[in-house]
Amino acid sequence: MLYSVVSLVFFNLPLLSFVLKENGGFGMAFSVCVAYICATNMVFVALSVLGLVVLRFLLALFSLLNALALYFVGTYHALLTREMMGNVLRTNFNEASAFLGGHLWAYVLLGLVVGAVFWVLPLKTAPLRNKAYFFLGSGLVFALWGAIHTKQWLFFDRHAKTIGGLVAPYNYSINTARAALLSLKKTPLKRFALVPLQAQGRVVVLAIGESARRANYGIYGYNKPTTPKLQELLNHHEILALKATSCATYTTAALSCILNAKRGYENLPLFLHRQGVKVVWLSLNDGPPPMDVDWSPPLLELHRWFRQVGLDPKIIDYDEALALALPHLLARYPKDNLLVILHLKGSHGPLYVDKIPKDFAPFKPICTHNELDACQSAALINAYDNTIAYNDRVLDLAIHALHHTPRQAVLLYMSDHGESLGEHGLYLHGTPYLIAPDFQKQVPFIVYLNPAIKTSLQAKPIKPNYHQDVIFSSVLHAFGLQKSPAYNPSLDIFQ
Repeated sequence: MLYSVVSLVFFNLPLLSFVLKENGGFGMAFSVCVAYICATNMVFVALSVLGLVVLRFLLALFSLLNALALYFVGTYHALLTREMMGNVLRTNFNEASAFLGGHLWAYVLLGLVVGAVFWVLPLKTAPLRNKAYFFLGSGLVFALWGAIHTKQWLFFDRHAKTIGGLVAPYNYSINTARAALLSLKKTPLKRFALVPLQAQGRVVVLAIGESARRANYGIYGYNKPTTPKLQELLNHHEILALKATSCATYTTAALSCILNAKRGYENLPLFLHRQGVKVVWLSLNDGPPPMDVDWSPPLLELHRWFRQVGLDPKIIDYDEALALALPHLLARYPKDNLLVILHLKGSHGPLYVDKIPKDFAPFKPICTHNELDACQSAALINAYDNTIAYNDRVLDLAIHALHHTPRQAVLLYMSDHGESLGEHGLYLHGTPYLIAPDFQKQVPFIVYLNPAIKTSLQAKPIKPNYHQDVIFSSVLHAFGLQKSPAYNPSLDIFQ
């Protein structure tokens, strides 16, 4: 029972704060305390059957993990839901290292101190009968309290996902297990039937942005000149600046929406690869979706190739290198239908300054801290806006490469999701979709058709808003695959 109280007081203040903020009142907050203490009593009494050494180890381990969870919940206002823990399982070392430093070590120290206290605390082995009484007694109090306060159930039902993402250690432990089990339930992908290709030598570049929110793009009305190059192209009617809404607030689900036509079927690069289109996936991020394509080099191989084709070593860690590599890819596949997917670093936080070259900072002062709530709002927004301005350069370079090829070429750019920069106390992304702000959902969608293709491919009249599922069929149309069973004319932006 002591650990239950300590865990509640030290590691679950964000949960109690949320209850009070949502007008649950002190009565509701007290009910949360009762429920938490009773449930945690039952869990650790059950675990004590494994022996004192195991119990001490688990108390110490959960203390440390609770402290880490508290840091991310308190600092980034993250909810440790199943989706978020799935993102954690897929996070690589480079991404994880961006969160190291700052006050994180203070939270680690807190977890270690609390864990050490319970490691050295003199614990006695209680008879199994006493453990059973304590377990059943906690369960009885839990049940009776719930029966007496049935009017409070509606609050718990309405906020179940948020509460589940806040309450430690159940938020990260249960949701990590759920995410891991979900990843194991993979069934073989169904295949679409193949049809004859109607295009010859066409190039489609699909650039997928990262955490780029539409609100900070100058071409969509933002009050800072974050996209001067794209604005010039828009002024000359060379690009379309469409508005889109993401299907999710985290990368994995958003990529699935962009690259898939039907649930359970092969994705766009897999299908086009089987159709005879040369498919290349280039990214400076780790962890592309599993696929069998013509070329998807790991990072070290990609860096080596960048050097071989003569790119400046100073930029090979930045998205600019991907755009500058396009002419070399066109030369590598000179006569083939070619799909190039560029998965950009974009504007992924928390260290926005790491996504752009050090000498690129049109907006100052900038935040260089990984704890975003420690930054001045203006400096944080400047740091983010610099990534948008750099993306403006990257897309301009890609468009320039396609403009000067005699081959028919299309560029589609869409971000996976947006980003929060402190609005409503939220940072980064990954907030559950139903309660996520528009900043995490509204994304840019930019379309470019080079002069060689404009005589045979045009855009349909512009709609007020698009969804990410238009990418699949639009790319199929660009390759002349309108007769494919994977094609959906209502999800095609071309005519």
